[in-house]
Amino acid sequence: MKKQLLYVLSGLLLFYGQAMAQSKSVTGKVMDVLNNQPLAGVSITIPGTVTGTTTDSAGLFQLQVPASAKVIQVSLINYLTQTIEINGGPMSILLTAAAKGLDEVVVVGYGTQKKKDLTGAVSTIGAKDIGGRQTIQVSEALQGSIAGVSVTRSSGAPGAGASILIRGITTLGANNPLIILDGVPVSNIDNVNPNDVENITVLKDAASAAIYGSRGAAGVVLVTTKRARNGQSSLEYNYEYGVQKATALPEYADAPDYMRYFNEQATNDGASTGPYPIAFINNFADSNRLYPDKFPFSNTNWQKTIMTEKYAPRYRHDLVFTMGTGKIKTKASLGYSRSDAFYDHYSYERYLFRINNDLQINNKLSANLDVAYKRTHTESPIGNPIYESRVMPAIYDDYYANGNYALAKDGRNPIAQLNEGGTAKTYLNQITGRLVFNFKPIQDLTLTALLSPTFDLDKSKTFSKRIPFTNPDGSPSAFSNQARSILTEGRTDNLAITGQLLADYTKDFKGGHSLGILGGYEELYNFNESLGASRSGFALTDFPYLNAGSQELRDNSGSASESALRSFFGRVKYDFNSKYYIQGNLRYDKSSRFGKQFRDALFPSVSAGWAVSEESFMKDLNWLSYLKLRGSYGEVGNERIGNYPYQATISFTNALFYQNGVVVPLNGGAQVDYAVENISWETTRTIDVGVDAAFLKNRLTVTADYYQKRTYDILLALDIPLYLGYEKPSQNAGTLDVKGWELEVGWKDHVGKLNYSVAFNIADARSTIIDMKGTQLLGAQSTFKGSEFNEWFGYRSNGLYQSAADTAGSPKLNSNVSPGDVRYVDINKDGKITPDDKQLLGGSLPRYLYGGNIRADYKGFDIGLSFQGIGKKLTRLSGEIVQPFAEAFGNVPQEIAGKFWSKSNTPEQNLQARYPRLSTRSISNNYEMSDFWLVNGAYFRIKNLTLGYTLKQELVKKAGIQSLRFYVSANDLFAIHHFPNYWDPEAGTSSYPIVTTIMAGATVRF
Repeated sequence: MKKQLLYVLSGLLLFYGQAMAQSKSVTGKVMDVLNNQPLAGVSITIPGTVTGTTTDSAGLFQLQVPASAKVIQVSLINYLTQTIEINGGPMSILLTAAAKGLDEVVVVGYGTQKKKDLTGAVSTIGAKDIGGRQTIQVSEALQGSIAGVSVTRSSGAPGAGASILIRGITTLGANNPLIILDGVPVSNIDNVNPNDVENITVLKDAASAAIYGSRGAAGVVLVTTKRARNGQSSLEYNYEYGVQKATALPEYADAPDYMRYFNEQATNDGASTGPYPIAFINNFADSNRLYPDKFPFSNTNWQKTIMTEKYAPRYRHDLVFTMGTGKIKTKASLGYSRSDAFYDHYSYERYLFRINNDLQINNKLSANLDVAYKRTHTESPIGNPIYESRVMPAIYDDYYANGNYALAKDGRNPIAQLNEGGTAKTYLNQITGRLVFNFKPIQDLTLTALLSPTFDLDKSKTFSKRIPFTNPDGSPSAFSNQARSILTEGRTDNLAITGQLLADYTKDFKGGHSLGILGGYEELYNFNESLGASRSGFALTDFPYLNAGSQELRDNSGSASESALRSFFGRVKYDFNSKYYIQGNLRYDKSSRFGKQFRDALFPSVSAGWAVSEESFMKDLNWLSYLKLRGSYGEVGNERIGNYPYQATISFTNALFYQNGVVVPLNGGAQVDYAVENISWETTRTIDVGVDAAFLKNRLTVTADYYQKRTYDILLALDIPLYLGYEKPSQNAGTLDVKGWELEVGWKDHVGKLNYSVAFNIADARSTIIDMKGTQLLGAQSTFKGSEFNEWFGYRSNGLYQSAADTAGSPKLNSNVSPGDVRYVDINKDGKITPDDKQLLGGSLPRYLYGGNIRADYKGFDIGLSFQGIGKKLTRLSGEIVQPFAEAFGNVPQEIAGKFWSKSNTPEQNLQARYPRLSTRSISNNYEMSDFWLVNGAYFRIKNLTLGYTLKQELVKKAGIQSLRFYVSANDLFAIHHFPNYWDPEAGTSSYPIVTTIMAGATVRF
């Protein structure tokens, strides 16, 4: 046995010796070519194998390679990969930073181009700007990042996203841009993990977006996810914990003040006295202590009662695996995030999985195989706790002394509704596959085939529960929140398939000529089917399943739809000596959303550029690095008008009939909408002129654009004769103009080992309605010929009436107007205030949107600051700030306390009053839309501040760690605005508060 063991050991030693004899050691040092500094973490590999190592903090490496190996591959993120021949001694390797600035490769429609070769209005941001915002949603990371891109939000609720608008309004309907993820259209940009995003490109003008034809009118956002590079090998884990705090919360009067104000409004409206005796108010503290369950001696702060958590937690985990060899490159990520709320039964949970595979089948054929999965789970309470906590006055009790829920206002108890009233749950599941083949039959031609299916499997369950109440003495009450418990469930299946065939030919010819030709075919198909069911009358309110409800109180529903788009498109681009550029795009679309004779449309664009700095007479200007003038014209369309607008569809209803002494429900159907068969595309034509410039050795970059766009054939509901018996049909009729400009400025430099950059952007756009064929969309925000889109429309105010004589001698809106009410200007001088006196008061859309960031890093430390704001906006003060007694009983905002007109004030005090008298009879006058309630909605906000530190590699290398970074970060840190201090400039009415998020996290890479 011992001899056999010796033989085995001898064999192993012999084999080891032969192996060592057949290999050789390669050593060297890798440095940055510009500053001659060593580079750590550089991958050194043998091409086509998994053999490799990385450099240490001094840039040194040692690798044992086969004796037959001729070359090594050297790669590092943000540096150009090099293949270097192995020599006999230590190797000195210099790496060059990857192309940035004007040489950066930018993703455009169905391809890529160098930034300096662009002739359209295209902007891009990279992974550092997206992931560096430390947001869960990609949409929020775009806010303030790109000139001409407006990102608005009204809520900081768990899972809430933001709406994106590119270059203002394009149509009177949907204005959200087309989102393309890795070449495939998607419904929501927030379906991708921000840390998975490599870059985002925005196609802003028609010349760049025309390649997307009928879907490009509102602009196009191209999202590219990260992929593995050759030589990469790592496992990365990121953990982040954060707490959220409301940036601002409105404040309301306490119980004694509320009763005092309510009495005043009652007497203002004609009552001899208010409903609350003065003794109640003067002795309130004693009454509250002795009779806490007796109305109206409660003093409930409903916001504090509802919002049991001052700080809401937020968690995030990301696990990323990367492996790149000569034939196979894989990047897989798994992300989990959860956000909780300030109150119970509200949370958002999301799982995101993505795996991107790049396969080199042979030297002519390669493939991409990607799979992504998304699952979100949202739980929210029935109703709106935020609204209920703000409308309910303090005089209504939340809990009795015995711990039972109080009746509050006749069984309308916000905390009881939150805790016991049930929840709504949604589960959204999306599976996406992407298979791409790239074939290069000859050197300059690439043929691409893409197939991508997306499956959405969603379900919802809403259980609204009846809450029985008791009286203060414990006896059952006749009041409840609703008549019976109701369960509603829904299921939705959606299938979207994208297919593409592309041929891309790019050739550089002698003499400085460069030609690129792209041809493509695309098919899109979408099918949606939904099913709903409900029952009420549940004996068991803790068993939310349909079979537990009453069979006599049940309902169901179902629907389905499908649509398809077939397209041919092409692009031709030419440049001479990187000096003169011209590009043309053409797309032919055929959509199922129109009648057979009106499904076809052609969308052309042309653009040109002149690199002035490349001319010989500009070469001596050392301060000028690059200057290009460009201009474009293009047409794009909008097909988002519903699936069947040209067809006469039947709407079904249920009606009750009395037959043979019994009430019988019968189904009926009728055509409700008049069908217009020749309905067609909305078309947007855009002219854009711009300049791209770089100065001082590319350290300073400037991009500026001016554009005009006009949308024709906007769908409008035009009048038809009433005797036809149909609703107004939508017809192509409207015309809308938008004019605007954009400016982006960036500076990037280093001082010794301190690297820093500064970026700023600002943009403005203004819309004008040119024609609406006599129709008008009237309201507080109106749209009609000559107005802006959704422009404020109402009366001009002239202060407050100060006396009875003043009131009697002035035109009034109605007979209830009294001293202390808002006075309006009689524009047409007819002696009365009527709707004919209403005027356009100014645009409601934001103007002069700006944003920017400052970044720096020094010896392992990094800091980033992002900001964003609006320079001009007219905003109507929310009723939650200024209007008392909502629903005739509601709260009194603290903002108006001491600032409203009152009979108890002196004449001088009333002259200084900001708000009208307390009155419910004069609501129709005082809170009518007018400039009295418009304020400057401009603001400046710090969006993100992040400080990080990456440990030196020599401290972590022994543990097998490539890098370890710790960071702290804050989102929405503070804002400067013109609203009351307890209101956020972005907050929506009765919406979940905007939040400040403080986070700490760590990223470790093995």
